[in-house]
Amino acid sequence: MIRLLLAAAVTAALLATALPAVEDARTERVAASLDADAERVVRATESLAYGEDPTQSLSTAPRRTVRLSLPARSWTAADLSYVAVGGRPEETESRPVLTYAFSGGRETERRLSLPVPLRTPDGPVVLRDSGTHTLSISLLSESEAPVVVVRSV
Repeated sequence: MIRLLLAAAVTAALLATALPAVEDARTERVAASLDADAERVVRATESLAYGEDPTQSLSTAPRRTVRLSLPARSWTAADLSYVAVGGRPEETESRPVLTYAFSGGRETERRLSLPVPLRTPDGPVVLRDSGTHTLSISLLSESEAPVVVVRSV
């Protein structure tokens, strides 16, 4: 009986010390995936800026699509509150950033090194549900300079 209680106590102690490391690994796994998604947005924008001519109409503008995959909470993925392209969800101005926050408050902002300014028509594109989301990236001519317009499809 004492052996059983001792084994249970040791198991509980090992589990208690391992859980923070598991949570860190889950968070880092999701962050690495989102960093890869951010790189795909940058590459799509570079492809447009360096390989296409901008137009003045969104309907005829050259475009690329990028899929972002937001994992559901699991043993291998931390729970995301949101992912936003163009700024934080409460902002109204567009900035060249991909921002994401985990449940519990940890927020990360990753700057996107884009060759042209980024615009989001209705504020940042905010994704909150797990699953695959598609972004449309179009190259427009505004005033005297091209801009890239990002929208959720």
